[in-house]
Amino acid sequence: MRQILNIAFYEVLYIFRNRVLTLMVLVVPLFYAAVMGTAYVEGIFDSIPIGIVDLDHSQLSRELVDDFKNCPQFSVREGVENYRVLEREVREGRLKAGVVIPENFENDVINSRGTEVLVAYDASNLISAYNIRKNALQVINTLNARCAASYLAGKGMTEGEIKSTLDAVSYEYQVWYNPTLNYAVFIFPGIIMMVIHQIGMYSVALSVTREKNYNSWVQFVSSPVPSWKIYLGKSLPYFISNFFNYGLLLWFASEFINIKIKGSTYILVLLGFLYVATITSIGFFISVHSKNTLQVTRYMLLLSVPLFMISGFTWPKAYMSHWVSAAADAVPYTWMAEGIRLAAIKGLGLEYLRKTIKVLSLMAVVSVFLGAVFSKREKPKERIRFGFNGDSYFPKIEKV
Repeated sequence: MRQILNIAFYEVLYIFRNRVLTLMVLVVPLFYAAVMGTAYVEGIFDSIPIGIVDLDHSQLSRELVDDFKNCPQFSVREGVENYRVLEREVREGRLKAGVVIPENFENDVINSRGTEVLVAYDASNLISAYNIRKNALQVINTLNARCAASYLAGKGMTEGEIKSTLDAVSYEYQVWYNPTLNYAVFIFPGIIMMVIHQIGMYSVALSVTREKNYNSWVQFVSSPVPSWKIYLGKSLPYFISNFFNYGLLLWFASEFINIKIKGSTYILVLLGFLYVATITSIGFFISVHSKNTLQVTRYMLLLSVPLFMISGFTWPKAYMSHWVSAAADAVPYTWMAEGIRLAAIKGLGLEYLRKTIKVLSLMAVVSVFLGAVFSKREKPKERIRFGFNGDSYFPKIEKV
């Protein structure tokens, strides 16, 4: 035990002596979460800028314009006089959508001839496009209901009869787990887990390559200390810091991003323990088998974007190709992102998380084993030659 603690103490000293590594281990995760949190803190789309082209200028068309103005999800901009201006404003990004009320709008509605209101919106951003379409439909349906009620009243129907006619088929909906449809609740927990994954893995992945760069790794491999003790001593400070950051970022999400963490504390701790143990061990494994810190950096850059995209957190795995879904199942982030959604957002218990915990436990055991049983026998170093652009060769110059 003393040997493990001595190695861990040595690693802690180095962390605090290296200013960049200290920031990476203790500050960067919270900094990343804070920066990304400010982007998602609003969480709900409102005041979407739109323009309205009223070609009818009737009482009913003005009512529709007022309905859009009174809808908190929209912010109606003035000065949009025709379709050409509307198209230009949307193309240049000053507006996200436009509504065109046709000529003879009121007459067609009164005479039951049917008419059509055009809603054109920028769908290059699917999230804002979805909100525009949903809220515009709600505004137009409200006007439809008023017009139908007015028509039925003209036919001599009483208020009660009108209500029963219009409400012949009604519906009630309940929004579970995210009642305000807050986008931050959907995306931010996954971002937190990715921050822990990348920063946590990268920091421990530098622990051995740093020694290799300074030619001090030989003191570890030539010592009588077994490899598993070196693994524990080297990994322990990073495991503690990563686990601390895991709890810190969940607290930050709850207190400042207004994401209600519902799950059992014990389940959240268990998930965090397994996840952090897995990524810390994988980081150590990468470090042992990498030649230098440049290689580690390349590995981390190659891993970050694909892992987030194929995890199923932003797009359901059921709608991915089978080989991509299978690859995602082999990644710890995939299971942790889903686990944190089930436990922290839905507040589900252990019976719903058994599979996730089993898979993360298996991954933790395998990764710990791979990290702990590395060979202490050093490969003979390649003969040092002149390098070009960081490579181990120098291009031949042909004589002319």
